Amino acid sequence: MKHWHSPALVLSVRSHSESDKIISLYSQDFGKITAIAKGAHKSKKRFVNKLEPCTLLVVTCRPPKRGSLFFLEQAQLLNAHLGLRSNYGLYVASIFLCELIRLFGSEQDADRALFELASTSLANLARQDCPADILITFFLLHLLRICGYAPKLDSCARCGRDIGQEGNFFLSPAGGGVICQRCAPGSGNSNSSLLLSRQTLKFLLTGQNMHLNRLRNLRMSRQNTQQAITALSQYCRHILQQDIHSLKTLLETAMFT
Repeated sequence: MKHWHSPALVLSVRSHSESDKIISLYSQDFGKITAIAKGAHKSKKRFVNKLEPCTLLVVTCRPPKRGSLFFLEQAQLLNAHLGLRSNYGLYVASIFLCELIRLFGSEQDADRALFELASTSLANLARQDCPADILITFFLLHLLRICGYAPKLDSCARCGRDIGQEGNFFLSPAGGGVICQRCAPGSGNSNSSLLLSRQTLKFLLTGQNMHLNRLRNLRMSRQNTQQAITALSQYCRHILQQDIHSLKTLLETAMFT
């Protein structure tokens, strides 16, 4: 049977029986797959120190004869992103990114832009190339754009009022963008977790099409990034129709308090 060979990011790992592990991967060439690593707990060669969340590997997998569970035959370590494991805040941020890739990624449907976003974001986090809260903010924006859900941020999605004409807006999942205060009352959009100030929106518009490697030049206050991450995460939650379990822990870490 033909083997699949591709660079891949480890999104999550869980134990299966006494010796095996179940690995969720997002691969460059095959999209999201779930694989079983037989004997991984006892491995001293094939898998030792490789099957950890957020690591970048080159994997060799054998497709299943039936069902959806692949067999992980080999894993070559490309980048362990060790910087993430020595800083609790960065590790929490990386787990948040991996959870979103796992939730938005499609089974066995490759999206190279999504793989590049994930791998670049994790590498930048590990190197601490820019503040983690800024990177997460624009990771969320790029993720939504790549997946076809980019919110309209330059004007009210209902009346068209420019963001410069109002103090605060609300991010409306149903409207596909921001709603000004005049349009929000009584519409169910005046939720504080979806609030975006004019200043926050201007920052988002500045960085919306900026490559992640250039974000080191962008400066946002902690208040602005926390507001943006909260609102964009709620927007993602509405699209996914499920909770993002790592969000609460992310917002409680030292980088956001």
